[in-house]
Amino acid sequence: MQNNEEMNPTQNMDLSQETVSASPIEGLEGDTAEVLISENEIEGLSKNQLTDKLAEYLAMDDVHSIYPAAALIKKKLDELTKEEYERRLHVFMQDGSPAEDFEPKPDPLDEKAEQIWKSLNAKRAFQRKQKEKSAQENLSTKKMIVEELRELLKGNENFSASYHKFQALQSKWRVTGNVPPLESHTLKENYFFLTGKFYDMVKINNELNILDKKKNVEHKTQLCEKAELLTEEPSLKKALEGLQILQEEWNEIRTASRELKDNLGQRFKAAGDKIIERKKEHALQVQQQQQKNLAAKITLCEEIERLSETEFTSHKACREASDKAEAIWEAWQKISFVPKSDNGNCWKRFKKARLHFYHVLDLFYAKQRSESASNLEKKIALCVKAEAVQESTEWLPTADLLKRLQSEWKTIGQVAGKDSDAVWNRFRKACDHFFERKNNLAAEKENSLKANILAKEAIIAKTELFQPSEDIRQSIEDLKKFQEGWAASGEVPVRENDRLNNAFGRAAEKLLERIRTSPQADDKLFYRLKYEQMLKSPQGIEQIKKERAALHDKVKKLQAESDQLENNLSFFGKSKNTNPLVAEYQNKADKIKAEIKEIGVKLKLIPFV
Repeated sequence: MQNNEEMNPTQNMDLSQETVSASPIEGLEGDTAEVLISENEIEGLSKNQLTDKLAEYLAMDDVHSIYPAAALIKKKLDELTKEEYERRLHVFMQDGSPAEDFEPKPDPLDEKAEQIWKSLNAKRAFQRKQKEKSAQENLSTKKMIVEELRELLKGNENFSASYHKFQALQSKWRVTGNVPPLESHTLKENYFFLTGKFYDMVKINNELNILDKKKNVEHKTQLCEKAELLTEEPSLKKALEGLQILQEEWNEIRTASRELKDNLGQRFKAAGDKIIERKKEHALQVQQQQQKNLAAKITLCEEIERLSETEFTSHKACREASDKAEAIWEAWQKISFVPKSDNGNCWKRFKKARLHFYHVLDLFYAKQRSESASNLEKKIALCVKAEAVQESTEWLPTADLLKRLQSEWKTIGQVAGKDSDAVWNRFRKACDHFFERKNNLAAEKENSLKANILAKEAIIAKTELFQPSEDIRQSIEDLKKFQEGWAASGEVPVRENDRLNNAFGRAAEKLLERIRTSPQADDKLFYRLKYEQMLKSPQGIEQIKKERAALHDKVKKLQAESDQLENNLSFFGKSKNTNPLVAEYQNKADKIKAEIKEIGVKLKLIPFV
């Protein structure tokens, strides 16, 4: 390289090269945006919260750095989905339904999370390819810069042109992005070695050195202004990310004069400290909120623990407890992060109590299923008994038996929901079939009895209106037809039986009296014909027996009364008949004897049966 005669490359020059300076801002390193979370922190979060966090990661510019945290969230989402499936299956099987019949409804939240995960992987793959492509392009650019620096050190140009070209190469190096990690260290060592050689070899004069430092001051001043603008950024996340970028750029700039270096460093640090202070305040607020979250979750732990100690005695109690457990779980999922110091202990406690609660439910329903199976056998046995008599015509005994079976049915406990309707319908069908047959028969009989009432009333009316003919034999025959028609007219309701029988008896007696008192009637002939007709039917024979018994009873009573009168008359001795009392007794005794004689005649006419 040709030396410029107007420049003294050794006059008042500080040719020492600045190494990369340490960060002037403390507390910037680490998780600036607080996007990464540990496995303990995601324990107990709801699927909604985890899906929202996954969507937040997808919206970030650089998904590669947050991918491990996203993978943890996806793993937890899969666990919650599996746990929810098992819980729904558990509820489905509580009433005895088989697991193979369970068809869970798709959860839109699962589909949303899966789509976000696919998009995040696609974005990561795209960014990885872009970064790899960009890194290769940057590698080529920086290798070219290094080669140009080597050419520059050969001194083929004048100093001023070389210096300007050197500055251009420095600027180009700074704006060129990252290169593949395996190439970075060697490439950077070559670059700083060659730039150092340039300063040593060329011996830039003070004016150019001052110009170089002036540009560095301008650059760092711009960085201070940008940092100060970041203090007004509403988003702490964006402010921290922006400050991180400015800090990296700051460290790439060579040192200015010590005084300016200190002033600019303090200015840059002051702006950064404001942002860091916001980060600390935010961290404190997060910590306080996380303590509140921990207290709330401990309360829920206590609630689920109390619930898990319940002794269940009915399906209703189980349902109510399950609803409470579900409400507690929903409340848990709405509460966000707890302090990392908890180390997942609160979640482990809650999960243990929740699992114990469902274990207690399982034990209860296992017992219920066993009892349901036994109850089902008992009810099937009652079905068999009811079906065995459903066609019976022994109405009263069978009705009593079915009523006892129905009462016994009520004493048997519940059966599984899938069997309940079927076994009850089977039992009811058998009972209903018998009672429908019985009721239909009763209805038919009731109609028949009503028809018999009308028939008997018609016979009574005809009997009352009938006038005997001159032929006494024919009149007796007509009376017999009325009696036969009465006997054939069938049963009537019990409440009507006496009324109708008495009415027909009176009508028949009146008709007999009309026949007996007719001019053509002869008592002996009348009674002989009467009894001949009566002997032709069982009812008539029975009536003859009753009539004979009644007349014998009447004779006994009259004979006793006559004997008493005779005894009384003996007390009067040979009193004159003019005694009124004697005459009265004698008259009564004569009448009784005459009546006994008359009955004797009737008895002679009544055949012996």
